[in-house]
Amino acid sequence: MKILLPFTLLMLLLVAYFVFPEQGKNPDAEPESFARQEEPNAPSPQPEAAVSLSLLPAAVIQGEPARIAIQGVGSPSDIESLTFDGKQLPVFADAHTVGALVGIDFHKKPGSYPIVLTLKNGRTIEEKFDIGERLVATEKFDIPEQLGGNTSEAEHKLSSSLAEDTTLIQRVLATTASEKLWEGPFRLPLDGALTITDVYGYKRQTGSVSLSHQGTDFRASEGTPVYAMNQGRVAFSGTFRNYGETVIIDHGLGLMTFYMHLSKREKEKGESVEKGDLIAKSGNTGYSLGPHLHLSVRINGFSIDPMKFLELMGPK
Repeated sequence: MKILLPFTLLMLLLVAYFVFPEQGKNPDAEPESFARQEEPNAPSPQPEAAVSLSLLPAAVIQGEPARIAIQGVGSPSDIESLTFDGKQLPVFADAHTVGALVGIDFHKKPGSYPIVLTLKNGRTIEEKFDIGERLVATEKFDIPEQLGGNTSEAEHKLSSSLAEDTTLIQRVLATTASEKLWEGPFRLPLDGALTITDVYGYKRQTGSVSLSHQGTDFRASEGTPVYAMNQGRVAFSGTFRNYGETVIIDHGLGLMTFYMHLSKREKEKGESVEKGDLIAKSGNTGYSLGPHLHLSVRINGFSIDPMKFLELMGPK
């Protein structure tokens, strides 16, 4: 028995070594079932948020406004840039959405154009949107007697003075605020029921001079109150030879409203205005054939259809 006891102990040690080798080599090692468990609170990878672009309205033609809606973005600060046909657009947040306004040039060639969104994290989203063709009518117009009537001299003066007016307007457009000044929907510039006497987008042939009517005319007897369509700053208050007494309100981010052919201006350049403030009274000044209010809207310099603008940005 004394001889068998040491032999038995030796055999037990050999069995333990070969049957349980890992525990034999490293007594501190965890069992395999525990070593392979993941941390219970380890965060799981989150999928990237879906970001997309859409155009409102879905179909636009030359001379119309549109709103680019950006889905899946929390705020403008998440955006590096937004371009339409390679041109930068200012982005804003409004009514819990992020987007931008684009004015389609009256003379832009119909076709498909890219909208490219670049996020701060480097992601890029691109969509193509189609611009349709506008059918443009032409009507013959006389030069008002207050501008010289239908004479060759009056035609020449009309052409040269329009170029001067355009240069001044371009300088005004360059002063737009870099932040959004408007709040909520835009209102109509006149109170009560409105009658449109002339629409946007047709051509007026005045002798050898062809003019695009880039606004909407409303019937308004002389002295009718004219109101600011939304909050902003008066970017211009003065007189044009052809547009007459004029007030221009900058609503920020390249959006401006023009009130023309006025009889009296109630606001001066630099003044802040609230939506509904009295800014002028309608009249018959400049190239005008009778008392009315001419309303123009410009987005990033392009004159667009005011009634389409109100459909997009007016009361719902």
